[in-house]
Parts: sequence; structure tokens; C-alpha cells
Amino acid sequence: MFTADVDKAREFYEGILGLRLSDRSGSLIAFLHTPHGSDHHLIALAKSGGGGLHHTSWCVPSIDEVGQGAQQMVRAGYREGWGLGRHVLGSNYFYYVRDPWGSYAEYSFDIDYIAAGQEWPAGDHPAEDSLYAWGPDVPEEFVFNAEITVPA
Repeated sequence: MFTADVDKAREFYEGILGLRLSDRSGSLIAFLHTPHGSDHHLIALAKSGGGGLHHTSWCVPSIDEVGQGAQQMVRAGYREGWGLGRHVLGSNYFYYVRDPWGSYAEYSFDIDYIAAGQEWPAGDHPAEDSLYAWGPDVPEEFVFNAEITVPA
């Protein structure tokens, strides 16, 4: 999710809802998980000029299904996206397709899992090294918050 203040949003999700920090990149992005066992992140908070949805993520059972999902979306006319690649934080394989509203849907496979009670050493990663281990370059529009209205 996009937020104007990543640190303040983190305080809410950690202090009120009990989520825990998995990893972050300064005050630009924070990944949070649950203490009772969950994927590396159930929610990510990304810096923007205001609130908004960046993407939803859909876990699929194999890397092949990530690729098949990407092909299906291209055949359906949705050619804008990013991937195939592998994230650094969470280390999952991904493909993002841009939806009609300017946000994204992510096909995801093999994300890190943090077991109940497991101590996870949350890192603070440099922005340039935190997004992907391999894959195509990040499209410029990938970080754009489509829910913020640009003044006329």
C-alpha cells in the first residue's frame, strides 16, 4: 500500500495490529509479517504523496504458473507489467501485470516464510539493492501512485 508516511503507518500496524517488521529500506518501504507464522510480508508500505493501492499479490504453486499467468494476461491484452524476476526481500519469483486502474496484480511463487515464534533479523537495505535480484529493469511507472489525482 502507498502511504505518505511509512514510519507512522508502521507504528500503527506494529503497535495496534501486532505485525512485525520483516525488512525495510529506510523510510521508503517496509515489509511486515504476523507473529503467528506468515509469508515474509502480508503487507508492504511504500512512500508516496498519499494513500493508495500499489498491488495485490496472488500466490501460485510454481514458477511455471507465474509464467503461465503472465502469458494469459498478455493474451488478454494486458501487456504492461514487470517481470519475470526474483525479489531480494522475500526472495519470491514474480510477474506484475498492470490493471485497468493503474495498480498491479502480482503472480508470486516461493516467498520466504517466517514461522510462528521465529526470530527474523529485519534488515535495512539500500534502495538500489532491495527490489530485485534479477529480472528486467523496473519500469518508471511501477512506483507511480495511480490513486493520487494530478491537479489540472
